[in-house]
Amino acid sequence: MKRVLVIALVSLLFTQGIAWAQTAADDAPEPETTTLTAPPPVTFEGDTQAPIIPLKGTEQIQLRLVNCSWALDCFLAQRLLPASAHLNQLELRFDNPTTAPATILNTAVVVQGNLTQYPLSSQALALPNETITLPPQAISSIPLTLDRSAMPPEQYVGAIYLTQAAQSNRLVLPINLSVRSGPLLPIVIILLGVLLGRLVKYMQEVGGPQAEIREKVYRLEADIKALSPGDRQILRPMVAETRKLVYRQQLEAADAQVTLIQSRLAVLKQLRVIEDQLYDQQKQGDVIPPEAWESLQKARNLLAQGKDDEATTVVASMLQSASAQSRGSADPAAEQMGKTLLDAAVNLDKSARNAIAEAETPPPLTKLERVQQFFVALVGLSDQARAEATYWFVRPLLYLVLLIGLTIVGLNTLYIEQGEFFGARPMADYLVLLLWGLSADVASRSLTSLQGQ
Repeated sequence: MKRVLVIALVSLLFTQGIAWAQTAADDAPEPETTTLTAPPPVTFEGDTQAPIIPLKGTEQIQLRLVNCSWALDCFLAQRLLPASAHLNQLELRFDNPTTAPATILNTAVVVQGNLTQYPLSSQALALPNETITLPPQAISSIPLTLDRSAMPPEQYVGAIYLTQAAQSNRLVLPINLSVRSGPLLPIVIILLGVLLGRLVKYMQEVGGPQAEIREKVYRLEADIKALSPGDRQILRPMVAETRKLVYRQQLEAADAQVTLIQSRLAVLKQLRVIEDQLYDQQKQGDVIPPEAWESLQKARNLLAQGKDDEATTVVASMLQSASAQSRGSADPAAEQMGKTLLDAAVNLDKSARNAIAEAETPPPLTKLERVQQFFVALVGLSDQARAEATYWFVRPLLYLVLLIGLTIVGLNTLYIEQGEFFGARPMADYLVLLLWGLSADVASRSLTSLQGQ
């Protein structure tokens, strides 16, 4: 009996283990499979992912445009700026990887200036207003129309918003837009700056001294107007010749001529004083020898002819006769006449003749000038041909090359490379161009002079 109970208990235990094993095997979970999806290249409002994917260049729009209106301005812009600056339409490309078509119900463009806060209108940036359907499993494009004439120079930032069917969030495409003005006015401003720099240099070297000599001529003309008609007729041709010397930039000769005319003017005034004194003596009953009147007229004629040496001799003879009369007479008028003639002779001799000598005496040649004359004589080139070629060809050519070179460098530096939104601040932008042209020309001339030294 005990043996039967033991066998039945052992059989029951083995049967329960087998049932437990089968139940555990039947209830084991099946292995799970996971699918990896690539993250979208742009961010969206909310947590819902849009079915369309913007491609590279559309996910973040960046444009560098030019606003030109004149024909010449646009022609220069086409030659100086890349083709992307002249776009009138941009294709926004999207990928629809789903098996169902994607529908865009509404589009909106919101762009505002970063510097002046100027908002662009729908005319400047426009998308189609109707419903847009993108086919499934295809890459499609939506045209973005650009009206560059409606975009003032500025740096614009904003976004394009696309509302899609069956989606709770909009697709946001950031946009960064830079618009610059046409290159025509910057070129004109740079040229103006370069010309202004050359004008400043000209005034420093030639214009200033020329203006000073011209001022002396004006003063001399004012003094001549106060003379008697006969004396004015003597000096006016001399002043006209002096003006020619000033216009031809022969400043040293003109200065000497002014000094000479001033001395002659002083002598004529003194001769007029002597003549008045002789008339007074004649009215008082004194006998004036005819030689005195002839000497006065002869001195005037010699001064008119530019014969200062002979005029000095005539004045000296009058001085001797007046001195002799003053020694034999105690008349104060005679003594005053002698002193006046003495002053006239001294002024004419020391001022006029020395000025002529200084103007006509050439300065000594330097070593460099002697070497240059040697090479000129060695080559045998005609002086006239060399002078004419330098005046009519070499100098204008070098001037034109320098002007164009400085303009190109300034335009490339301040407009093409660094002027993405040139013209947004007109006062500052154009003033920088003007000052650059001014300083560039002065700097180039300074470097040239240093190289020459």
